[in-house]
Amino acid sequence: METSLRIKVSELDMDLLNKIKRLFDKDRELTLTIRSSTDFELTRHESKKAYLQRLEKAIANLEKGRSVKLTEADLDAMVVERLKA
Repeated sequence: METSLRIKVSELDMDLLNKIKRLFDKDRELTLTIRSSTDFELTRHESKKAYLQRLEKAIANLEKGRSVKLTEADLDAMVVERLKA
């Protein structure tokens, strides 16, 4: 079974999760994919030149040590904290 739900963040709660859980056997493995309906311009069209400039800037930032590194546990904690807000 495959389905897509389009909901508001405010509608995402334990009640919805429990309803989804009731649809499947308790030991069934599920794949959940969550994405925003708005893409924050991540998929905007850009020229090859603009793309390469952006890529070069990102590489330069990495080489200068300007990056964000998170462990899986840190990322999980950040997501949980955001879900509480």
